[in-house]
Amino acid sequence: MNKFWPCISHCLLIFYVAYAAPARTSAGARKISGASAKAQAASAKIVETSATQKVRRLVTKAGVRFWFMRDDSAPLVHVKIAFKNSGASRLEKSKAGLPQLYANTVFCGSGKCGEMEFRKKCSDISISISCKAEIDRMVFSMTSPKIVLDEAIGLFREALASPVFEKDKVTKIQNELAYSLQNYAANPVGVAFGILIPPVIFQSHPYENGDYGRAEDFLKLSTEDLREYGAKFLVTANAEACVFGDVTEKESISLLDKVFSGIKAGRRAPDNLRDVTPMLISAIGRYYADGPQSTIVFVLKNEKQSSPKRAAAVILHRILGGNGLFRSRLMSELRTKLGLIYGEFMVPVDLNHANYIFGMLQTDNSKTTLAVQALKKVIGNMRKKGITEKELEFAKNNIKGTLLVGLRTSRDLCQFYFEKMLNGLGPKALSDFLEKIERVTLAEVNQLARELLDEDHLSLIIIGGGQ
Repeated sequence: MNKFWPCISHCLLIFYVAYAAPARTSAGARKISGASAKAQAASAKIVETSATQKVRRLVTKAGVRFWFMRDDSAPLVHVKIAFKNSGASRLEKSKAGLPQLYANTVFCGSGKCGEMEFRKKCSDISISISCKAEIDRMVFSMTSPKIVLDEAIGLFREALASPVFEKDKVTKIQNELAYSLQNYAANPVGVAFGILIPPVIFQSHPYENGDYGRAEDFLKLSTEDLREYGAKFLVTANAEACVFGDVTEKESISLLDKVFSGIKAGRRAPDNLRDVTPMLISAIGRYYADGPQSTIVFVLKNEKQSSPKRAAAVILHRILGGNGLFRSRLMSELRTKLGLIYGEFMVPVDLNHANYIFGMLQTDNSKTTLAVQALKKVIGNMRKKGITEKELEFAKNNIKGTLLVGLRTSRDLCQFYFEKMLNGLGPKALSDFLEKIERVTLAEVNQLARELLDEDHLSLIIIGGGQ
């Protein structure tokens, strides 16, 4: 089930890769210099060139705009569809949890198929179909072997067009989700990210409702609410898509027209939210969770993806603590030198109308206060003194390497360009980003550190044992 904001599982994967294999990760990082750095940059250029030359903007017969890239290196097809302006932030407060409930119940059956029969059909032909609710939109994804693509499209269309919301199953999932929202120990990062942080940093803005709104309202949602939500928001007029993989342009247009043939044209949902800067105040929220360790969650300022300062911001945050790198300031100071934390990660959160950095530290209950103090000290030192030329060079190469590793398949590329498309960037987003990273100067990063970092205005959430 999709219980929390989609980037959390990705964040935890990044954290695991960086933390679970420290010897290999740190050793590899130290060797990024000289000839290896040049080889890495050349490899990244190959990825960038091949992708940029192939990505095209197309339109279906029904008028749905989408990005397409052909890649016949593997007989797979990847489809991602976003229904824009349909997330929790676009609903009234009492209905804010509808998108999450929809995403978790949409595959409980479709058309004449019950839940188990639908899942069995997908399993039999080895296809993956998923749905996730984001704060601004609803996203459906499908990956299918080309040999069964026609059957896969039929199942995908059925899931979109005719979901069956059986009352008993919806109620069961609803209760499970409501319980998980209050179980801080089971998923402290997800609860903090989707429920506890939004009201702190987005006061008096629709983003403050997070993914679920209020627990008492979430439990009142009905199957009729789900049907009305789908009929209003999951319509062709709201859709944008990406199709990557072993298909031609003509096949991709036909594929999407078949998928959308079962849903109404509808009306495009307006994007009437105002831009908002996260409110960072010197405050600590404490939530008790049984267990020997605590999770410290914090928020930092960030630049928009379209901002000319974004590349410098990526470098700044990578050096501070991005991707849980052992050479980051937070890991080297708080873990290696002081022994205060088990691990950390920092990831960008890019919403339609707000951008920020979501960070996490894991520590022993007895070291929570010291870890918070050390966190503020590291942030303050970076704001005042900036970074070094050596750190700048390392971060640039590390960012290129991360892209190189992360964009090896058409599925990876589909996800990357899908996010860029939804953030208003163009098909050359990858090449543009790499060029901007290369041009960033030490002075630009250090100036941005003074603008974005502020240890005295740090919103913190602590979930763990102790009072």
